[in-house]
Amino acid sequence: MIQLLHEAGLPEVAEEAEQILPDPVEYDRAESFLAQYGVTKDELISWRGGSP
Repeated sequence: MIQLLHEAGLPEVAEEAEQILPDPVEYDRAESFLAQYGVTKDELISWRGGSP
């Protein structure tokens, strides 16, 4: 997830995630973290070129 955040142009969010979240991170916890920044899992996947 950290790498995806960097690739999506969100380095500040990636740095905070790296400090706060475990690796690997469970889906629910990652989703809650991303929601704080207005980012959804689907958006992150879309930025990567995938489909939700």
